[in-house]
Amino acid sequence: MKEEALVFGSASDLVGVVTLPERVDPAAPAFVFLNAGVTHHVGPNRLYVRLARELAADGFVSLRYDFSGLGDSAARSDDMTAWNAVIAETREAMDRLTELCGAGTFVLGGICSGATSSFITAQQDERVVGALLINGQAHLHGQDLALTDHLRAKTLAHHSWRIALKSSFRAKNVRKLIGGQLSPSRIAEMLFVSPVKALFKEKGEEGEAVEAPDVLPELRALTNRGVHLYHLYCEGDEGLDYFQVLLGDDLRAVETDANSRYEVIRGANHMFTLRWTQDLLAERVRAWARELPGAPSTPETATA
Repeated sequence: MKEEALVFGSASDLVGVVTLPERVDPAAPAFVFLNAGVTHHVGPNRLYVRLARELAADGFVSLRYDFSGLGDSAARSDDMTAWNAVIAETREAMDRLTELCGAGTFVLGGICSGATSSFITAQQDERVVGALLINGQAHLHGQDLALTDHLRAKTLAHHSWRIALKSSFRAKNVRKLIGGQLSPSRIAEMLFVSPVKALFKEKGEEGEAVEAPDVLPELRALTNRGVHLYHLYCEGDEGLDYFQVLLGDDLRAVETDANSRYEVIRGANHMFTLRWTQDLLAERVRAWARELPGAPSTPETATA
């Protein structure tokens, strides 16, 4: 593979790095990695760098770049809203890859807010054929503040009980509690106070019940269009609880959708701090990418 710095966009003020495989296949989808929070284009713990280079071994082109006002990219001087800017700039990134290597279809991906950016852009642009949604949260329910508070409370309650009773972290947490590393009052707040708060968040300011949206049709609108969705979560991440709470019984329908994959990496935290979790993430992403329509055929994929 080889890497080059790119400057692109309508004002030539967006900066990124393109990773090219030894042989570029224009028919294969190209990957675009989107900022996770305020982390610049290397990604948390340089994960975007690693994913881009390992995907290049499988014949995929990828671009990791900074949104305006982050990392190496200049701030915008217009009055475009943040989310409209995200969509517009991601489209400009795809346009630049089309010019550079002839790519016509794309996979958008990112961690946390990068997953949200990938999801909302996939809904707006039919060139997107895949979305790598790592620890995504807040991407399915819109911007209603009452609903956001409601889901936040339910998510925290669900997260507290799951981590305490059903996760691979439970034995470790018990040892910390016995050793005085965890506050009993904090544990009580998480396990009992948070669920009570969630009950009070069931009603909005007007006293009316807050109804969570039916998000399955939104997901199916993408998968029916042929977009391949990869919902990949860390076991220790609250985004997993958000996803489970919001989907409820519909989670099974996501798991059985031919164009959808849902997986949890046990023992991993939000930022994939431990090296073995980074290895597993790269392994899972490469395996999923190899199954995408139009994936290039390389010696590495043939061996896999």
